[in-house]
Amino acid sequence: MAPTNHYLVSGSAPLVGRAFEAAAHQARADDTGTAAPRQPAPVLPFVDRILDYQAGASITVARRLALDTDLFLADHNFVHAPGVKPLRECYPVVPMTGSLELMAEAAACLTPGYGLLGFENVTARRWIAVSDNGELELTVKGQVEHGHEHADYKRIAVEVLAGPAHESMIASTVLLGTRYSAPPPAQSILPPTGTTVDAGQLYADRHLFHGPRFQCLHGPLHIGPDGLHGQLRVRPTQDWFTFSDQPQLLCDPGLLDTIGQLIAVWSMQDGSSAFPVGLGRLDFHGPTPAAGSILPVTIRITGRQLKMISADVEIGDGAGGAWLRVAGWRSWQFKWAPELVALQRHPSRCLLSETRSLAGPDRDIGYQWLAAQTIAGFDLALLARHYLRAEEMIEFDAKAHYPQRQLEWLLGRVAAKDAARAWSARTANADLDLHPATFAIRNDPHGQPVVASWPAPTPVPRISIAHSHGVAVAIAAGAPVGIDIERVAEHDAHWLASFTTEGERRQLAAYGAPERAAWITRLWCAKEAFGKRLGLGLHRPARDVEACAWADDHSLRMRHVPDGACADVRTLRDGDFIVAIDSPVHTHDNKEQS
Repeated sequence: MAPTNHYLVSGSAPLVGRAFEAAAHQARADDTGTAAPRQPAPVLPFVDRILDYQAGASITVARRLALDTDLFLADHNFVHAPGVKPLRECYPVVPMTGSLELMAEAAACLTPGYGLLGFENVTARRWIAVSDNGELELTVKGQVEHGHEHADYKRIAVEVLAGPAHESMIASTVLLGTRYSAPPPAQSILPPTGTTVDAGQLYADRHLFHGPRFQCLHGPLHIGPDGLHGQLRVRPTQDWFTFSDQPQLLCDPGLLDTIGQLIAVWSMQDGSSAFPVGLGRLDFHGPTPAAGSILPVTIRITGRQLKMISADVEIGDGAGGAWLRVAGWRSWQFKWAPELVALQRHPSRCLLSETRSLAGPDRDIGYQWLAAQTIAGFDLALLARHYLRAEEMIEFDAKAHYPQRQLEWLLGRVAAKDAARAWSARTANADLDLHPATFAIRNDPHGQPVVASWPAPTPVPRISIAHSHGVAVAIAAGAPVGIDIERVAEHDAHWLASFTTEGERRQLAAYGAPERAAWITRLWCAKEAFGKRLGLGLHRPARDVEACAWADDHSLRMRHVPDGACADVRTLRDGDFIVAIDSPVHTHDNKEQS
């Protein structure tokens, strides 16, 4: 098959992007084991060491990402916790367009004398996240696609691999040549129908999570049913790296990232979120416009299949021409619960769990309810990073081999942290303003959850947690408190005898099915909630706690047989579940004798 002549149209010459002649400066150790030194600026900032080089055939480049030198990562992290968590715990991620730069620089080292013209068939498989120890080793492999050789252009297949396991993260064909192709006629601008939003306000309100280096959307954005139109401002890149204030970036990943941002803005109109996962073809028709330039941009939505959005893109050069064209940009669309979206934007001011109440004779008792459906489709480890401190993440990770247990444990921690934060706000008569990762929840020697490292001026709350079949509940108070939840189900006589007294079984026998099944569950939950408030531990004898009175409002008078301590434990039915709460307001100081 003859090679295409797409790049033989006369145009200006592209920037020849290479840090050095790869053949002459491979990172080969000499007899003393010292690698060849890197050449002085200008430098391709994503080229660190060349591990292998076969002239005209292949190249392997190593690049160690590090949070203390790759400063741009501080503006592209998914967990918003300024002053609360160090950056490495906030899931900093290389944007897909940063990966394009990685691949372009490796390809440029393989093709001395050729400049970047575009990309083809970009497929992003995983996020490139730099977390935990703040560093990540990348390997970039490039290979000339044979059968397309031509004196004026080359095609290089490039793949980025990460970590010691060399996981494949993203792949593409990088297009390089000696001249840009002449752009096709300009597309007509979409009419400004539909919704108009201000780009600056989108960033200020954290509808977009991007920090200053990636905040290139500028002025009003006009959003219609089939796309949107707006403007971009080219930002300087002198502060992207500590080792260079003039990095030789071949494609300006900060500016290109706005394409994904714009598609995310378009997706917000129906309450969805979107993240880029690839593109069909990207063509540059000139060099990156100078910093400060204002560029028109048009996004046309061309298809929606299942969760995938496809779009075509044109970015102008600011002088009436086209700088860039993209055919088939792909973003994956997510429909997350509104509470989850709100939490990501402002975690200090939002609760992920739902505040519910149980009616009592003195006052309603508030507690938090969180079902697995609320976080459906969201990465569980990423949610954990929003809520947990480093020491809690260790406990979360230790449960990775037991997915259901890990899920319910996290649901319980989220609900408990929400309960503690909500209680603190009510106690202080103030608005909620406490990040969930500012404090921890640990277990005491009896297995009871306790709040640690409490930062708020209010007293340290006492908490209780329970979970069952994908639902977690939690409660906080100024004194010991207990809560439990269980799904209503039929149980056999042997199970019933394992935790009830003879008197309790006589009382239960008076109820007919299915009311009896609900009352059995109420009794179980009431014993659990009462035992948690008393701090009796996980291995107490079940019959040490007895129901000595049953009320029509579904409350039970519970008594600790060994010492006679009593409390009225309230229960309610919520769908298929029974919730029981032993709140301090219902504790009886007097003790009844057995």
